[in-house]
Formats: sequence, structure tokens, C-alpha cells
Amino acid sequence: MVRYVNSKELRSNPAILWKDEETIITVNGKPVAVVTRIDGDPENTLLALKQAKAMIAVEKIRLISKQKRLDKISDEEINQVVKEVRNENKSSR
Repeated sequence: MVRYVNSKELRSNPAILWKDEETIITVNGKPVAVVTRIDGDPENTLLALKQAKAMIAVEKIRLISKQKRLDKISDEEINQVVKEVRNENKSSR
């Protein structure tokens, strides 16, 4: 079970973080951070979190693309947009 802790409560009792495996910190009732225990190398844990965030971002992009019907454009149209953006980047240097 995940524990939700208000930031004010955390300031007065920081040891509350160590009671559970995961804790979600809230500010004004809105979640702003997740604290999790680390087993093993902290860099590996951080990498896994970054990968999960990237996967969530890609899924959001896919959903938006589908809603806007951008998933129907052809490879040629995609290549043309990529070419235009690359040309803009070259000219702005």
C-alpha cells in the first residue's frame, strides 16, 4: 500500500518516509513527488524510473497522435517534415 504524506507533515516528521516501501508526497493535496526505497545500485533505480517516465511520455504522444489522426500520415509526409525541421535547424546555426 502506498502512503500519501503532506509536505507539512513530512517537515515535522521526516521519519515517516521509512515506514513504507513507497511514499507519495503531496502539496495542497496534489501529488508532487514519489519516494521509494532503493535495493542495490541507486543509479540503476534512477535509470529504471527515467525509463518508465519516458515510456509514459511516449504513450501520451501516441494517444494524442491518434486523437488528431496523425497516425494516418504516410512515411513520405513524415520524411518531408523531418527534412524541413533539419533544414530550419541548419539555417538557425
